[in-house]
Amino acid sequence: MIEIEKIEVDDRDSLKFIIKNTFPAFVNAIRRIILLDVPTIAIEDVIMIENTTAIFDEFIAHRLGLIPLNSEIDDLFYQSECPSCEGKGCNMCTVSLTLTQETDRNHEKMVYSRDLDPLDHRIYPIQDEIPIMKMGRDQRLILEAIARFGTGREHAKWQPVGTLFFKFMPKIKINPKAKFNEKVLKSCPKQNFNVSGKKVEVNNVLDGICDECITNGFEEGDVEVTYDRNTIIFELESTGALIPENIVLKASEILDKKIDDFIEKFQQVMYEES
Repeated sequence: MIEIEKIEVDDRDSLKFIIKNTFPAFVNAIRRIILLDVPTIAIEDVIMIENTTAIFDEFIAHRLGLIPLNSEIDDLFYQSECPSCEGKGCNMCTVSLTLTQETDRNHEKMVYSRDLDPLDHRIYPIQDEIPIMKMGRDQRLILEAIARFGTGREHAKWQPVGTLFFKFMPKIKINPKAKFNEKVLKSCPKQNFNVSGKKVEVNNVLDGICDECITNGFEEGDVEVTYDRNTIIFELESTGALIPENIVLKASEILDKKIDDFIEKFQQVMYEES
């Protein structure tokens, strides 16, 4: 039976945990679903009302699309599945954010993500200090940005993570009579080993193995490093659009639904042929 061990959790930033009694294909399925199928909200269309700045409309729209928006809501339909507008766009499947900025003849101005004004207070930029552009003197920018749900299959701006990877659990075996360089092992930033007198023990392997310690901290052949393919360290960093643990939970639900759909369709085919 699969076991989960929590290591590190940051409320809106990162998550790191260990999956035991599993296999790489299963964990990789979770990873791929996170990248491709977990939905978030991002700006898709920009209606440019007035732009007298030096930045092209397309550049501004691209930058707006990459700003992570809070996606922890569950009452917004996919635009393509909206029962109200049939994919044309309405307040049941899209959300508007407006941006109005102006400079005078004497001052320049930096426009940040905090300057976006959402019509729905639940959908807002996660970070206030994301720079969008710099406006010169005597310029004006007025636009409306339309955001909707999407997935990484459409565009990377809908991916809920910035970093996502897994690795096998390292296993270190030290020769009881091993000779080691105490200075090298104690200076290791990963603190893989704990030195006490003439004795050395494995201390931490969750952050990876320091090749420098293995190569220069011991004599050749005194340390053996292997990897447990059934125990996997899973780590992700959220863009902030979704809480890290919710990303994994949503991916698991999607995987479960895909399996149910496969079973149902497979049984239909088998039944029809028989």
